[in-house]
Amino acid sequence: MPYGQRPFRTHVDPASDGCEMVNGVADRVRAELLRRIGLEDILRPHPYGQPGAL
Repeated sequence: MPYGQRPFRTHVDPASDGCEMVNGVADRVRAELLRRIGLEDILRPHPYGQPGAL
């Protein structure tokens, strides 16, 4: 996948027990928390050498 479009996690759920749905909710809650505390810039990748890059 192109840079910046890769998923943070890939779900492998052979038991079909719903972990993909739970992880999706956790991702949304985590993103909202980071936005509220002013760290939303870490939700997106930054090419090396640009602001926000490690």
